Amino acid sequence: MALEKPIKSFVRVWKDVATCQDLMVQCRQADVWVRPEPGYTVRMILVLLFMIVAGIGLAQVVSDPSQVTLRWLRLGGLIAVTLSLVALATARWYARIEWSGPLLIAGGLIVATTTTQLMTVQVGKRTIQRVAAGVGCALAIIVARSLFLAQLGEYLEVGRPSSIGLLAGIALGAGLLGGFLMAMLLGHAYLTAGSEMTQTPFRRLVIMIACLLALRAAASVLFGVVPLLGEHAIEPLRPWTMMTMVARFLVGLIVPAVFVYMIYDCVQRRANQSATGILYVATVLVVIGEAAALSLVESTDLAF
Repeated sequence: MALEKPIKSFVRVWKDVATCQDLMVQCRQADVWVRPEPGYTVRMILVLLFMIVAGIGLAQVVSDPSQVTLRWLRLGGLIAVTLSLVALATARWYARIEWSGPLLIAGGLIVATTTTQLMTVQVGKRTIQRVAAGVGCALAIIVARSLFLAQLGEYLEVGRPSSIGLLAGIALGAGLLGGFLMAMLLGHAYLTAGSEMTQTPFRRLVIMIACLLALRAAASVLFGVVPLLGEHAIEPLRPWTMMTMVARFLVGLIVPAVFVYMIYDCVQRRANQSATGILYVATVLVVIGEAAALSLVESTDLAF
């Protein structure tokens, strides 16, 4: 009896998928077939790219530059510059986003600050690169939020999702995306230049990730689950929305939290290779979780 409702939900989803496939076949046979616009998917990818850029900057700010290798800082800078340029070029020439006013200035400043961080690392200016990374992090969060609201503005009701909740979700999600990525790269640095670093910077990054993960889970519950069960309840929830919620919390928060505990234990034991392997999987799961969270904002108008 306990499995009756979940089984019925899966059967309903299966029937919905079969119905959609039948309609697609009928449309093709009748020569009535319209390709969906790629703009929505592209803009969601752009938001994730800017979030990763922001997270890389946060990891570089949190890490003590005197305790890590310049090669690790340089690699983070190269990734941030590359992702920024790809995102800006894609937004302008593929997604046809009009870059004007504050958005244009912020986009240009992201490239400028990430490039400054990379150049100052090259000459060993550790403090200046830390400041540039922090400024780039803040600008990337602003641009990611602006792009997301521009994409979903016509679908969102006034006051929903919470402005604070959406900003907190994007900022904390950015920290997780970039934090897991940079921690994974730092684990690789230990495998090639472990004698140059103590366990302190690795431990610091893992603690940062754990704190961000706890705050991200709290924000998802506060701005997503609580309103959903309260005055903004949506009845009935679509099966796909329910599955996305499960993926958001199970894949994007709960399983990574277990992995973070395992990673911290490995770092304490100086098992850096094992920690790096776990970080590979955790990074992918966090990307899936944050993508699901962005999708839920569109379908529920709530900041998950």
